[in-house]
Amino acid sequence: MNSITNQKILNTYELECKIITPLFMGGAEFNPELRTQSINGILRWWFRVAGGNIKDEKRLFGWASDQSNQGLVRLFIKDFDKLKTEIFSKEFDQKGSVRNDSGLNYLGFSLDQRFKKDNPKPQRSYIKESQTFNLIISFHPRATEEDKKKFFATLWLAFNLGNFGSRSRRGFGSIKIISINNHNINNLYGLSFNPNQNLKEWINQNLNKIKDYINPTQNAFDSLKIYKIEKSNFNQLENWLKEVQNERKGKFLKNQWGKNNINNHMNLLDFMGFLLAAFRSYRNPDYQNAKNILQNNTNNPTNPTFERAIFGLPLNFYFSSLNRGDTLNAKLQNQTLRRASPLIIKILECNNNYEGIFIVIKSQFLPNGYSLNFSKNSKQKVYLPKQNEWKAIDEFINSLKNKNLISEIK
Repeated sequence: MNSITNQKILNTYELECKIITPLFMGGAEFNPELRTQSINGILRWWFRVAGGNIKDEKRLFGWASDQSNQGLVRLFIKDFDKLKTEIFSKEFDQKGSVRNDSGLNYLGFSLDQRFKKDNPKPQRSYIKESQTFNLIISFHPRATEEDKKKFFATLWLAFNLGNFGSRSRRGFGSIKIISINNHNINNLYGLSFNPNQNLKEWINQNLNKIKDYINPTQNAFDSLKIYKIEKSNFNQLENWLKEVQNERKGKFLKNQWGKNNINNHMNLLDFMGFLLAAFRSYRNPDYQNAKNILQNNTNNPTNPTFERAIFGLPLNFYFSSLNRGDTLNAKLQNQTLRRASPLIIKILECNNNYEGIFIVIKSQFLPNGYSLNFSKNSKQKVYLPKQNEWKAIDEFINSLKNKNLISEIK
């Protein structure tokens, strides 16, 4: 074997990956397919979360500009055309109406736009879970061991804390690395890619390594918090609902989960989606402020606050009693901004079992000078809470901790 061939083998890694939750990845036409561009984009984002600098980002992942740079890492996917796909469907009741007690309906509302089973509205197709594919990682000969450490640290974050494709922050598109060539995935550059029973220890040990590899001078993970669903305390759900929904009323109040237990990965995702939906359902001051604005109610507060905006923008409101709704947007001058949710849902497969985690990443929510406006009533400015713009997410997490439905692991 000559030195050139040997060097190529040393710089190439083949990953076997398993899809854990439905994966909605595709091109402009939304046809389901695995795309290296999408995977590379998620890797780049997690590299920034970990405190990676722009020079290293360009070096590793490339840069598209007048002085384009291909980067030190190339990604290839093998046999992606063999993966099976399916059309996503919401859950409907016996009358054909969309079920109000389904967390999956809430998390995947945009993936199936029907409100009635016989509505001729778009449904997205997805790559089915429990399938495997191979991802080839090829490093340029100029890549150093430090470059590889940075890349594999980023890979760990993307696959073990993040998801891929549409609705990735809501738990869809979870992928697990189950093998890397003949390397020990429990000790690759000191990182363990295989979750174990002690999830808290496993996550924190890896994050400490990742910090050292990517940016040892910055406490990038101080703003990152991770919480695990305590499935054994599921019986606290009813008490939690009564507490967070105290004095709330509404025809479609999400006050009862449609399943009785958590016995597989999709039940777990459904449960986590229901927790988020139930917390936000008819929540004031947002609910009443939005209704007043739609009705042009002069009793509306001078500076109405919308706490739920912190979960991500744009934010849709619809009132069946008024038969109309509106969308809350962030604006910067004449530009409409999108803000992905700082709250991420992740499903992990651990030794033939499944664990659910909520991840909160607090960073600057929107750029300086932004405003919040409704689409139809653009003159009415609204605001996040001045004292603590993170109030709604903080209350969501604290309410679950108080009932031992989650525990803090980072």
